[in-house]
Amino acid sequence: MNGATRLQSRPIATPRSLRPSTGSRYLAGMERLIEVVQELSLARSLEQVMEIVRTAARELTGADGATFVLRDGDLCYYADEDAIEPLWKGRRFPMSACISGWAMLHRTPAVIRDIYADPRIPVDAYRPTFVKSLVMVPIRTEMPIGAIGTYWARRRAASSEELRLLQGLAHSTSVALENVDLYAALDRRVQERTAELHAANADLEEKHAALEGLQRQKEALSALLVHDIRSPAATLVMSAEMRLDDPALSEREKRHWGTVLSAGETITRMAANLLDIAQGEAGHFAIHAAPLELGGLARSVADAMSILAAARGQTIELELPEREIELVADREVLRRVLQNLLDNALRYSPAGGRVQVRIDAADSASVELAIRDQGPGIPAELRERIFEKYVRLAGSTAEDMGRGLGLSFCRLAVETHGGRIWAEPNEPAGSCFRIRLPR
Repeated sequence: MNGATRLQSRPIATPRSLRPSTGSRYLAGMERLIEVVQELSLARSLEQVMEIVRTAARELTGADGATFVLRDGDLCYYADEDAIEPLWKGRRFPMSACISGWAMLHRTPAVIRDIYADPRIPVDAYRPTFVKSLVMVPIRTEMPIGAIGTYWARRRAASSEELRLLQGLAHSTSVALENVDLYAALDRRVQERTAELHAANADLEEKHAALEGLQRQKEALSALLVHDIRSPAATLVMSAEMRLDDPALSEREKRHWGTVLSAGETITRMAANLLDIAQGEAGHFAIHAAPLELGGLARSVADAMSILAAARGQTIELELPEREIELVADREVLRRVLQNLLDNALRYSPAGGRVQVRIDAADSASVELAIRDQGPGIPAELRERIFEKYVRLAGSTAEDMGRGLGLSFCRLAVETHGGRIWAEPNEPAGSCFRIRLPR
């Protein structure tokens, strides 16, 4: 351990914005964890995953060092690290002889304030290092495949908030590692199949059909990987909702947690949209219709989206008929259609703007729903194309995350119900999205 090459690492300074209170530090940590979840969802190699995790572990806890451990049979392999001084990168130790092995074998975190006072620590191995306190969290609680460790050069007890952040990071890391394996397997299949096609010297039509089949497999696998993103995103949404239920929260904290909730819901909705679009392209998208009341559904969606609207000083106005509008449809699918359309309207409308939702009984056999915004409007030549996958309006920014999927899902969902969706101008400014559904 003494002969390890010295790492070119720098201490991670705690930003001033994180210093005032535990609550603000945890809020900042949750916001950073959202970014890390998205970064991990795009990682395609073990090296990328380790680079993201080792940096994020230090940032989330203010630690002086972090290590990424993989299980290698009965050994713990210290695959990567980011620390103020060298630790054990590249070394392997028996599972029974190191704290990372203990965390994996017991499937629970190890929180150690003083390494010299804990019998689980092999003190001789730690004595040459800077480590005085540590936290070790298993990657996956069922059949752990590794662990994430954070270390401090002073004696300190890790807080419950820091432990929750590390556990959230470990859960996201587990999904990312599984995704890496799936992508590697897919790449091998693509390479093998391509080699077979060249070896067989098949004609162009057969090759084209085979490549189309592989593309469908890749899109189906991508949809499966996106499906896994929803689990950590759901954790973020749950944490934000619990915090927002606290009556003691200040207005500033409510706005911050509203941002966290909105981001988590956006990730969840984006993943669901992509999954359903992939199923629709494969001809497997199905709805589960049952009687529902459209006005009540619209009211509940508007209430849920009011947090995002309030953060921008915007208002959502509902214009519902006096009599209830009954129809037979898939409640959850229609809920997501309304969420996507309202999210679009709020994001493109100016701060302080107004979004209107109106429901009419078009005739005895159908109902019509209109959502109007005060945004820049949609050029006439794009009013059909915006419902295609990945098509976005010129000038869309990173803030408009998910554009190009939401409207494509809306068209799939409405047409599967036997309805129609279209866009038209909203006078004097903005856009109006209309949906007509059979009762």
